[in-house]
Amino acid sequence: MASSLPTATRLFYRFLGLHSFLIGLFPFFIPVFLWRLGYSLADISGFIATTGVGFVLTLWAWDRVHKTLPLSFIIAASFLIEITLLALVFLEEQPGFLFLFALVNGAYNCFFWITQRALFYETLDDTNTGKRFGNFQVVVVIIIKMGVLFGGLLLDKAGYLSVFLISSLIGILGLTSFFLLSSPMELPANLRDDPPLGFGELLRFRDTYGSRPVFFLDGPFLFLESYFWMISLFLLAHESFWKLGALVILLGLTFSALFYLIKNRIDHMPSQRIYMIAVAGYCLSWLIRATVDSRLSLGWLFTTLILITFCTSFFRLAFNKRFFDLAKHTSAHRYLFLKSYYSQTAIALGFGAGAALLHVTGNAGPGALQWSYIAAAVVTPLYVLYRQPRQ
Repeated sequence: MASSLPTATRLFYRFLGLHSFLIGLFPFFIPVFLWRLGYSLADISGFIATTGVGFVLTLWAWDRVHKTLPLSFIIAASFLIEITLLALVFLEEQPGFLFLFALVNGAYNCFFWITQRALFYETLDDTNTGKRFGNFQVVVVIIIKMGVLFGGLLLDKAGYLSVFLISSLIGILGLTSFFLLSSPMELPANLRDDPPLGFGELLRFRDTYGSRPVFFLDGPFLFLESYFWMISLFLLAHESFWKLGALVILLGLTFSALFYLIKNRIDHMPSQRIYMIAVAGYCLSWLIRATVDSRLSLGWLFTTLILITFCTSFFRLAFNKRFFDLAKHTSAHRYLFLKSYYSQTAIALGFGAGAALLHVTGNAGPGALQWSYIAAAVVTPLYVLYRQPRQ
């Protein structure tokens, strides 16, 4: 007999913990690893675009496979894809490496994030989305940062092979532990029974909350945060993996403190006012990013980095609370799938265009990062299009 969701919560956190640590060990470092290998910002933008394509293609398959296979098998497959991603790094000098690496990176992102969001959604009710997301993020951040510190030290002191071996061992243990479960772990029946999203439904999707334009908007911002900004921090850390890890952990302490302080309160605050303040702070964070420079004094530099982390963390908490609130009030799991399809398509198109522009202009060095942050600040106010669910 398949395990119910309450019984499966422990397995969900096993899945979440193992993958979060694995992400910290290497996938977290992918943008700076590629930068260290000599790839330009134009190349990395192309990598991001192809990652978006890989995510969309895999999501189409995931949406159909999960109807027939136990969730525990799908989770086991996610570990296998992660090991494949790690193994591809050894083909770095081969033609087509970056393209194939990006496609598998997209597939891994899909298997991890879609499974995680679907299960997380099932833990929510109508009054606790902010608190639950805060708890969830604190757990994820702590485990990822542990992986980041360990992975950064290994990359700098022992080389990539050590990261590959340790990550593969963890991945194999994770794969085996889920594949051999005595009682298969299943997704909720309402998710399994829903028909897969079709192309026509994707094109026709509209609502009164501004979801579609904001989904398009949010995709590129996620990679500006996780890839471009990470390269900026890497440059500030003098291109040292372990110094980058230490810096991210220090900033992560601010992130965790913020979530701890407000996660139990945000559900009881005036949601629209909080959301508007969060969008304004997020816009400010991109303007500040454009001014960050290693020539700043150490005290002022660290203060600005903390402010950026605070504003970004607060926005992500407010935005995801609104997202999951709307999922509860609309099409539930289908709303999660729609978000991923639109956001990842925007990533493919947006960063594809960006890669072409950087190649044409020849401006693919660190200076292009500042211009991208200014552009992000200009369009950030469009997040106000995302309206709260009706009470």
